[in-house]
Amino acid sequence: MKIFSDKKMLAAGLIGGTLSRHTGPMGTPQDQQKIYDELRIPSTRIFHFKQTHSARLIELTNQEDITAFTQLPTQEADAWLFAPAQTGWGCAVITADCVPLFLWAATGDAFALAHCGWRGVVQQLPLLTAQALRRKTNEPIYAYLGPHIQSCCFEVQADCADQFSAKNVLHKNGKLYVDLTGEITDQLKHAGLTQENINAPYYCTCGDRENFFSWRRDKARNMLLSFIYKP
Repeated sequence: MKIFSDKKMLAAGLIGGTLSRHTGPMGTPQDQQKIYDELRIPSTRIFHFKQTHSARLIELTNQEDITAFTQLPTQEADAWLFAPAQTGWGCAVITADCVPLFLWAATGDAFALAHCGWRGVVQQLPLLTAQALRRKTNEPIYAYLGPHIQSCCFEVQADCADQFSAKNVLHKNGKLYVDLTGEITDQLKHAGLTQENINAPYYCTCGDRENFFSWRRDKARNMLLSFIYKP
């Protein structure tokens, strides 16, 4: 099993990352079950929601919140916040070009995971998630941007490009490309994260057919699983 992750997140006592395509499509609970079994994580302790490319955040701050969510598990949102982190619980998102954004406090006592499609980024989802985590902890916050479509492949039309900062729109051969990494990094810095605490490796889901599924490249609904869990 190949997992793209961050060493500082693991050092904080959290388990997680983005699985490569070698594990197979991860779009259904049945697909995901075999992965959780292999990792010895109870699937009933990993929360999922219906992703809608929004800026809605679900905050789970105590056992009462967790109990309430288990009674309404089909909620719509695009980001999770566990603060304080609840031992034995975690969350997941699925992507196929969008950005899985991991955020955590230095000791792992609070964490967040967001599904950042371009529409969510335009609605400031990375900023809002980081700010929400900042309100819950006085510790340094770290970020990891998992594999996603990079500026080499994310060609857009002018109406889309106009919604991003000019510095994150690239002009190449008469075409427009958006740098989601740059846009998200700018939002995280605005929320108070330092550059050295933001890890954004250049893994392009569209350009790297060997390791990743990509909606832009394949036009198929094969999904990658990203998760974070507090053992």
